[in-house]
Amino acid sequence: MSYLSFEGSPPVTSLPRRADVAVIGGGVVGLCAAYELAAHGRQVVVIDRGPIARGSAAGNAGLITPSHLIPIAAPGVLSGVVRGMIRRTGPVTVRPSIDPAYLRWMVRFARNCTSRAAHAGAVALRALGFLSADLAAEWIGREGIDCGYRKLGLLYVYGDPAALAAARHEADTMESHGVTIERYGAAELRELEPALDEGVIGGFRSVDDAGLDPARFMSGIVSVLSGRGVAFVPHTGLLDFRTSGGGVDRLVTSRGDLVADEVVIATGAWTPGVAALLGESVPIQAGKGYSMTVAAPRHGPRNNLLIGDRWVAVNPMGDLLRMSGWLELGRLDTRPSLRRLAQIEANVRSRVRLDPELTVLERWAGLRPVTPDGLPIIGRSPGWRNVTYAVGHGKLGLSLGPVTGRLVAQIVCDRPTDLELDPVSPRRFP
Repeated sequence: MSYLSFEGSPPVTSLPRRADVAVIGGGVVGLCAAYELAAHGRQVVVIDRGPIARGSAAGNAGLITPSHLIPIAAPGVLSGVVRGMIRRTGPVTVRPSIDPAYLRWMVRFARNCTSRAAHAGAVALRALGFLSADLAAEWIGREGIDCGYRKLGLLYVYGDPAALAAARHEADTMESHGVTIERYGAAELRELEPALDEGVIGGFRSVDDAGLDPARFMSGIVSVLSGRGVAFVPHTGLLDFRTSGGGVDRLVTSRGDLVADEVVIATGAWTPGVAALLGESVPIQAGKGYSMTVAAPRHGPRNNLLIGDRWVAVNPMGDLLRMSGWLELGRLDTRPSLRRLAQIEANVRSRVRLDPELTVLERWAGLRPVTPDGLPIIGRSPGWRNVTYAVGHGKLGLSLGPVTGRLVAQIVCDRPTDLELDPVSPRRFP
């Protein structure tokens, strides 16, 4: 059995005839939206084209990182993307394409790789990230979700002097936005994490970050919601929308029609196709990421790690260890690449002592929905009065899922929102 198999109460398989709110997408963002909507007293149905609780967050790094507030579109990133396009190496690789939507996305991305845009994005991500981290801890504690949650911070470690120098500047930027940073030399880092090898020369810890098992977190949310009347309908294709009077009346699915008063689109990398059914264009490109889950080695790390000069994350999850990395833009498939996974393991071994042989439990690839400015899209559809988007979280779906769910419920229920929505509005893309 796959490690990522569903562990909670089994979802229902019949499609109700109507719902107060239809959430399209059963990944972490859709589940968080359903959680908050149910808390507001709404009747919710969650549908997904595949299994419930098996979206791109299920196999990701499993890190909740309010420290990750520098958007992917930032000064210096564009040159790395160009190198990735040419050499197909590095943390970000790019699939060359002449598809018009892809080219428009790349132009928008390039325009956002400025200091001004990066600062504005960091302000928005800081507000989203810290509130979301607080909500995640609150939900886990209140609901008793057994997902291995540990708020131990995140150790950023480096073995390359140039990368460490750049990282110190990045840490300064984090601090300027309110992230608590602890800086360490090589000896101090190895005292904190004995599994680090002699190649590590320095780094820092972002104190506010946490780690958990994302599959167990999502399964826990589903179990809670199943007991509160939320219906889950997996393996259900969305075929079309029926509209009138500026709103959506019903969803046409492979299992029949579903009448809904409100529609929440939480479809991740698949959003452009869903939005097209409504005559809308949402600038999202798929960014393919990889992870490998192994049985916890006898001699392995005890801290959550980001190996900054090798672009990989490491998350000890009890009896398991997850290693993850890579971002392949423009790859709309989820087939794991053994070559990429082998490189991730090699990158971890270059900075961390592991057992000579590892017991591999899961090789995984998933799609991260990436926007041109690196910020999620949360808000009402520009063209439809009862449609709300909750998409485009890139590598931060797990980190920003809870706050997105809170904002979606406030939008749908016509309540004041906890945060300003203009930075993440769907209307920001003309």
